[in-house]
Amino acid sequence: MANARPAGTYYYLSELLGAQVRVEGEGAPLGRLRDIGFQTTAPYPPATCIEVRSRSRGTSTLPWSAVKEFSARAVVVQRVEGPPPVPDFWARRDVLDDQVVDLSGARVRRVNDVQFLYTEGRLVPAHVEIGFLGILRRLGVVRPARAFLHWLFDYTPKETFVTWRHVQVLSPGGVRVAARLKRLTDLHPAELADILEDLGAKERQALLATLDPETAADALEEVDPDVQRTLMSQEEPGKAADILEEMPAQEAADVLRELADPEAQRIINRMETEAADDVREILAHEEETAGSMMATSCIEARPEHTAAAVLEATRPQAEDVGVFNIIYVLDETRRLVGVVSLRELFAAAPDTRVDELMTTHVITVPADASPQDLARLFGKYGLRAIPVVDERGELLGAVRLKDVLNELAHLMRE
Repeated sequence: MANARPAGTYYYLSELLGAQVRVEGEGAPLGRLRDIGFQTTAPYPPATCIEVRSRSRGTSTLPWSAVKEFSARAVVVQRVEGPPPVPDFWARRDVLDDQVVDLSGARVRRVNDVQFLYTEGRLVPAHVEIGFLGILRRLGVVRPARAFLHWLFDYTPKETFVTWRHVQVLSPGGVRVAARLKRLTDLHPAELADILEDLGAKERQALLATLDPETAADALEEVDPDVQRTLMSQEEPGKAADILEEMPAQEAADVLRELADPEAQRIINRMETEAADDVREILAHEEETAGSMMATSCIEARPEHTAAAVLEATRPQAEDVGVFNIIYVLDETRRLVGVVSLRELFAAAPDTRVDELMTTHVITVPADASPQDLARLFGKYGLRAIPVVDERGELLGAVRLKDVLNELAHLMRE
């Protein structure tokens, strides 16, 4: 059958903890099973050691290779030489009662129990129990509770599992199941943001540390400002700078505004020069103004450029610009003299000059324009972006409609 469970014996961690551990051929017990260590060498990691607790001897660790017999009643081991391997994570210490990321549903779960599969001398985690039965089992009342619920409500509670291959184990020391990290990058940034917001502060920081800068930046744009502030203030400045460099300058500036000035400056000083300059340009303007919302990365052209030349220059900029569909035409002093759309460039003959295509009547705003002023202009002229210029008419950036709507929504919530 396709859904048949693998052959072997299933145990719950709650059943195994406290099992008697004794040495083969010796009468006195060595102690009680306290924990089981695993290595992340496979999607279902194998046990590599056990931790034994004795009132007289204290705590000791034995390699899994020493285990000769294994059950919930007793663990029989043999004496071995040499130190035990260092596990990547412990089942009781790092998983039980901890938060894990269910990658199948992009949710944070609390682990109430862990189910293992023991077969042919190997022990691997099969599922984590996230339901109420895990708590009842640990309290030792699962059978009477089931009987009571069935008698009173005609209801039989069932286990609620998340398969181990969908679990990302987090701890204050870092993400332990490194073999599963790639799965996190497959999630939508909004789903990653939900996970970050659901986690505790330490687990949040541990998860962020596992993400590449681009993935972390995408997720950071989606999280609550309070979470952004916490994450960036606790992150090493170099790593924080790498993340912010992957974000649009205005988004990075929004994050930095949430930090204390010394913290923000430490991060900016670690950013690449161009990215740092863009962020400083936006931070120089008051909040809730066009200057604080503008995208500083725009496609620029000169009047004498040809349509073909501008299109060729646009290709390598496509992923980095904040405003893509409009080309801003500047003279030799960077004064804005016209705009032309990508559609017009594509429709024109390759050798057509930009000044033959551009519109010279351009709606602009100063850097101190308010969101309300911008909204009125967007509504009146049906624009997608409005360029921001200084008192000399030099281009500073452009404000997108979606950024104005986001700002207005934020002001309404306040």
